[in-house]
Order: sequence, then structure tokens, then C-alpha cells
Amino acid sequence: LAVGRISRDPSLDLGHRLDYVILQEECETPRALVRFVDFGKLSSAFIGPLNPGFCEVAAHLGANWNKAIFSWMCINYKLDSTIRHNAFARTLPSPIQILLTIMKYFKWAHVGIIASSEDIWMYTAKESATVLRNHGLPVGIVTSVQKGEKGIEDTWNKIKEVNNIKIILLCMHSVLVGGQEQAALLTKALEMGLADGRYIFIPYDTLLYSLPYQNNSFSVFDNDSKLQEAYDAVLTITLESGERTFYDAFREAKESGEIIRDLEATQVSPLFGTIYDAIYFMAMAMDSARRKGVRASGANIAEHTKNFSFSGFSHQVETDSSGKRLNNYVILDTDGRGNQLFPTHLLDMSSGSVLSLGQAIHFPNEIPPKPDSSCWFDPDVLCTEG
Repeated sequence: LAVGRISRDPSLDLGHRLDYVILQEECETPRALVRFVDFGKLSSAFIGPLNPGFCEVAAHLGANWNKAIFSWMCINYKLDSTIRHNAFARTLPSPIQILLTIMKYFKWAHVGIIASSEDIWMYTAKESATVLRNHGLPVGIVTSVQKGEKGIEDTWNKIKEVNNIKIILLCMHSVLVGGQEQAALLTKALEMGLADGRYIFIPYDTLLYSLPYQNNSFSVFDNDSKLQEAYDAVLTITLESGERTFYDAFREAKESGEIIRDLEATQVSPLFGTIYDAIYFMAMAMDSARRKGVRASGANIAEHTKNFSFSGFSHQVETDSSGKRLNNYVILDTDGRGNQLFPTHLLDMSSGSVLSLGQAIHFPNEIPPKPDSSCWFDPDVLCTEG
């Protein structure tokens, strides 16, 4: 869909006909990297990788091949060094940067991370822990979910043994887009009395796309009062919807005949919109480089991602003078009873500030976790005991 629209866009002059090949990434990281290397000669630029486990290697290879890499999934903050990784560009802010801003606002510093046992999520958890620790924040535990009900119970028992945790980052598919493992994990937390407000559960993957929340009910909560109650302890952070949600944009593309697959919008992951925007992002960078008369090398394309504004899949995509995405994020909450999510706070990316939207967060038992000392968020102060 993106490539078709780019080819018909009169405002873009790429100097090339854009085509794509889908690189089926292996689930195991070493094998995924081998497949990536195989495509070095076939592609002029890369959108990806999906697995944060080989982002740094991919960025080095991209620079060596002089081919741009556009990523929304890479976490490693070292990739932001344009001197060392001049062919790498982010199409979304680093998810951990968003999380850090919100942690600082609420003064919740202590983190535990639970990952699905799949390689991609294990690496996401490890990389997330590394970045948080590099910011001086205490990550008490990084663990993965074991199989079966007993395995889930063991996972929670491990978490319980670690003191002071305020936030539990869930690196797995969100229950809102069909993540069964997260549903089982949250339900078990409720049964074990751990969804009582002592922890705030934050799903990782909703940071990567715009979850349709306006005028939308989530059927996963229907007839499941346990999951409804457990989700009261969850804060969902996602890209702010524009005037149209992802579902609206998908339906429009279907009605216009551009999408011919027989799928309902609700059957499609909103990550579709993120990937679409990443491809358009790359085309805008190619166009910008060409207009400035520079050769379309990997480093030149990655360099020309500044001061953009274009229509993404469901909302306007904008970047600032250093190439950072300016799209805002929202914190969504439920009331522990219904099947809808409401925005409570806005994260303004241009200023990095969190703004209340006038709707209070509904915490279980109406008590938020106790704030941590602000020294955790001051880079010039060393936190000492107490």
C-alpha cells in the first residue's frame, strides 16, 4: 500500500522506481542476522529489523554497505550517535525514551521486566533493561514467562521476591491486539492478589503503534470480568490518534479498493500503520536528499530526515530540525469495569513534558504506587540508601 501510494504521489521525486522485498526474519536472532546479511546485495535500504537483538550489528553493516536502515523497534541508545551510525534513522522515538519520560513524571524508578519466551521479546527485555540501567535506574529483575499456569505462577513468585518494584514492563503482544499470554499473565496476577495497585503494569508493544482508542470498545474484555479487573492496574501508552484512528484509515483504504485482502480492520495489527509510515518516511528522506542535490547514499538518506511533515497512514507525521519524530503519545486507562480505554495524560514530544488531560487515572483501591526519590531522575545526584 505504501509503495503504491508513493509511486502515485506527485509531490515526491525519488529519481528511482521504488520496489520492495519482504525479508522473512527468522525467530532466532543469529539466524535472523544471517538472513539479513544475505539481503545486503539485494536491497538499497532497509525498514527494520524487528528484532532489537541485532540492531547494532545491522546498523554497522548498513554503514559498511552504505545503505540506510530505518527502524522503529531498535532500543539501543548508542545508535543515536550519527558519528558511529551515520546510516541509521529512527522512524519513531526509542520506546524506552517514552517510558523514561513517564517514569520521571510519576517518580516511579524501580522496574521489573517480564518477557514472552520468544527470542524477539527476550532481546527486547534485555535491551530495555540495559538502557534503563544506563540512565541510572534500578531494574530489579528481568525474567521470561514459563509455559503453563504453573510457569506463570512461578514468574509472579519471582517478581514478589524483589523489593520496591513500582513498574512491571510486559514485553509481549498486548492483550488488546490478541496477546493470549498477556491475558493469562494479568489474570494470574489478579488471582494472586498482585493487581491490587502495588504495581503498575505497562505493555511494551503499544509504544510501537497507534492503538485505536477513540470511540472503540475492546471485545477482549467482554464476558471476562477477571481480565477487566486485572487491567485496572495497567497503564497503556500509545501514539496519539489523529482525527482518524488506525481502523478508520484501514476501512477507507479497503473501500477505495487499495486493500483487497478480505480482512476487517480489527483483524489487523495497528503495527501495519507504523510500517507504512516507516516506508513513507524513507521516501520523504530520499526526496529531500535528491532536492538538495546529494547522492542517494545510505548516510545521505538517513541524514535528510529533518523538518518533515507528511500524511502518514492515520495521522500527520512530523520531525524536528534534528530528525526526531514529534508525534505525541497518550496514557490510556480503564475504570476496571468497562471495555473502553480513556486518555488521561498527553506526552508532548516537542517539549518532552507530560500534561494531564483532566481525567484522573483510576488506580486499583484508588491508591497509586508510592513515588520513589527524585534523586533517581537527577543525573547529577547519586542515590544513597533511603
